[in-house]
Parts: sequence; structure tokens; C-alpha cells
Amino acid sequence: GTLVSGVVAEVPVRAGQRVNAGDLWVGLDSRGFLAQLAAARAEAARAQSQLEEAQREDERAEELYQRTVLSEHERTRATISLREAEAVAVRARADLMNARLDLERSQLQAPFAGRVLAVHAVPGQAVVTNLQSESLVELAFDAQMLLRAEADLATARAVAASAASVEVAGHSIPAGQVEVGFEPVGQQQGAANYAVSVGFSRPADLELRAGQAARLVW
Repeated sequence: GTLVSGVVAEVPVRAGQRVNAGDLWVGLDSRGFLAQLAAARAEAARAQSQLEEAQREDERAEELYQRTVLSEHERTRATISLREAEAVAVRARADLMNARLDLERSQLQAPFAGRVLAVHAVPGQAVVTNLQSESLVELAFDAQMLLRAEADLATARAVAASAASVEVAGHSIPAGQVEVGFEPVGQQQGAANYAVSVGFSRPADLELRAGQAARLVW
């Protein structure tokens, strides 16, 4: 979901679509964010001008003070005015940065390449994130897949200790990390079965979906 509240203006993705990192998922109405950015930019420019003027006044006061033309009290007031102008400029720059971040965060982009599982956002929908970020799009990272199976303990250990491969959709893919569950998940012929999870990398030209049948060879 987005990190800022607003109204959904566009949803250019659909369920089942493959997206690349950085692709736009959901765009909030940007008019308010652009207005805030313009106001923050103007305030930062005004604060910078005031800071430069305060710096000149402080330099002038120092020169007069060194010439004993200006009292110590007036010299101190010039320094205080400079510090106040510096604080205002820092706050204005911070507000400008926050306005830029809000505008950036109003555009929800894919954090990584994958397949869109579900789209919950629709144009015109109000998104409120004051208390909790609302789920707008669900994305699966399908470059790494997982084969799930059950096996008795001896078989599970043999798989973990071997150079296994995954056969799926006519492809033979080298298996990655093998994990064997700690607790039994069932029984077969009086022996306990354990969950076996085998990770593998999906070839770029191979379309795979959750639930497809696969064969583990070791």
C-alpha cells in the first residue's frame, strides 16, 4: 500500500499480470501533493532569502561592534536573529523534503519483478493510512519457486544430502536449499511423514503457477 493518504486516480495493473521493478501499480491524485510541494518550495526560497539577509546583518553588526560603534546588546541581537533565520531555513528545507517524499510515495511502484496476485484498489477509492497502511496490490516474487512434498524421515534426509533436481513442465531444474520440517505432518504405512520444501530458480522462459505438479529427483 501507499505510505500517504489520498484518492486513487489510476490502477494500471491487473491480477495475473507480470510486472518489473519500478512499474506503477497505483497512482493517487497528485494535485494536492503538487500544491504542497509548490508551497514548500516557495517557503524554502523565502527562508533562504531571509537567512542570507540575516547573515549580511550579522556581518555588518560584527564590523560595527569591532569599531566600537555598536553596543554588545545590539551585537547579540543580530546573532540571535541569524540563529532564528537558520532554524527557519532548516525547517523549510525539511518541509520541502517531506513534500517531495509525499509526492513520491503517492505513486505505488513494484518493489521487485514478479506476478500480480490481486488488485484491491479502484479509481476513486479513498486511501487512509493514518493508523495502518491499506493493502492495494498483492505481488508474488516468482523468480524463486518452492516445491512442497511429504516424505518419511529417511527419504527426507536423503533428499537433503543429495544433488536433487526438480522436474516440472518438461524442464529439469537444479534444486536449491532443501528444508525438512521438524514435526510430522502425516503417516504412511506406520511411518511418520515430514514436510519437505525445496527451493529452485524459475527459468525466465518458463511460466509456472502455484499448485502445479512437479517431480523431485535425487
